[in-house]
Amino acid sequence: MTHSFDNLVWVAVVAVGLSMILRSRGVGTALPLLAVGVVIGLLPVGPQAPAAPELIQSLVLAPLVFGEALSSSYIDLKRVQRPVLALAVGLVAASTLIVGAVTSSVVPAMPVAMAIALGAVLAPTDAVAVATAARRANLPPRLVAILEGESLVNDGTGLTALRVATVAAVAGTVTVAEAGLILLQSVIVAGIVGGLAGWALILVIRHSSDVVGFGGLLLVAPFVIYIVTERFEGSAILAIVIAALMASHASHSDPTYRGRLHTAAVWRQITFILSSIAFLLLGLELPLVVGALDDAERHTLLMAVPAVVAALIITRMLFVLGAFGLTQRLHVGPRGDWRGTILVGWAGARGPVSALAAFSIPFLAAGGEELPYRDLVIAISLCVITVTLALSPTLAYVARRLRIGEGDAVALGTRVQAAMARASLAALETAETDADRDGEPMSPDVVRALRSSVERRLETAADHTAAVERLQQAADVGLAMALAEQQELLRLRTEEGIPDAIVRPLLVDLDRRIATIRAGRGAH
Repeated sequence: MTHSFDNLVWVAVVAVGLSMILRSRGVGTALPLLAVGVVIGLLPVGPQAPAAPELIQSLVLAPLVFGEALSSSYIDLKRVQRPVLALAVGLVAASTLIVGAVTSSVVPAMPVAMAIALGAVLAPTDAVAVATAARRANLPPRLVAILEGESLVNDGTGLTALRVATVAAVAGTVTVAEAGLILLQSVIVAGIVGGLAGWALILVIRHSSDVVGFGGLLLVAPFVIYIVTERFEGSAILAIVIAALMASHASHSDPTYRGRLHTAAVWRQITFILSSIAFLLLGLELPLVVGALDDAERHTLLMAVPAVVAALIITRMLFVLGAFGLTQRLHVGPRGDWRGTILVGWAGARGPVSALAAFSIPFLAAGGEELPYRDLVIAISLCVITVTLALSPTLAYVARRLRIGEGDAVALGTRVQAAMARASLAALETAETDADRDGEPMSPDVVRALRSSVERRLETAADHTAAVERLQQAADVGLAMALAEQQELLRLRTEEGIPDAIVRPLLVDLDRRIATIRAGRGAH
């Protein structure tokens, strides 16, 4: 017990210390933490992988997912609910089946149920990894909401599919009716437990003024929700997400609630610590898991990992293009703009939730014998997670190449700041009127100081808006001028016989100028 506690403390110290160094240099933490974990796991000294990784991962992931959901917005998720549900349900189902089929072809001796279990483990994207990559890429708010919403909701779908697959693997078979019952039970139990827990947290928010006490309640809530949901064989991660979203929405909808800043600050620190520990633990477990395989299994691992990674990427891209790109019924951005569709298709990092799911596969089958290929499934899972985390930083590069930025978000933020400043001036005028009516007028110096401060904010917002409008106007006129030159050049070639040796270089220059202007207009 003492050794395990000491080991976990050292894991936390190394993880948090390294994360602080990386953050101070503006470097993403997930992949370096995993790499350092692998190096430490190969050494004879230092923190080691825990003896019960499924227990430690549960202790870390329950509050980590809760904290990520607390920082999300129910309103933003509701606005993108159709693409989120399509990805969280349809894509997870497709990925589970296709990865299972690919695994069965690469490892023909593996039971189909275990191959499907591997697909269910790797089907969901990771909330922490995806959110980090999306924010670092400075994506527009709608794309961030879709990616974060998908990664929060799809855990419930993937873990439910895993429950069905493991029942089949342990029992040897499962009927369609039994699979449907397991699926229904997992979702219903998660909805009931998560809804009741969220309702209880809302009651506390509305009727308690004890900010510290409510903060303590939030700290223990994810563990209680996890235990109760698992006891009734529901999807614990889905229940945690439901409760956290309800609590987050209530706390941000109540203007009298005084604990918002306190809660946000505490949970930022908690998610920072837990995400650091989770990714370091992944690295520590990887050498141990691969080392437990024999030579034949390691050879199979080398073939299976690239095949599964390719299956996940291709399945996601085809599904997103089919659901969002071709039909445009569930658009992820402005209609006709395929760039957001491509970006959503590329964003598919896996993380600690998939590792937890892999370790949750039972050791023994129904007859008491060892469950076949369990170690290989876990090894493939951790290696695929590592590869997808290595690919996640490329999301920012892809966004830049597609010229997707946060211009819309900046403009919207400026408009919100201006609206807040106008509301502040209105409140000041009301206070002046009330003070005059009560016979105790406010000091002119105080009013002047308050008014000038807010008016400066309005001027800044107006200057930004005017600058954007001037740039847009210049781009529009510049484009019209370049198009006019292009038409005149083509007229001269057609009507006056100007040779192509002169026309073509000029056309190339005009095409480049027009493309540059259009790209600039899209950025604004």
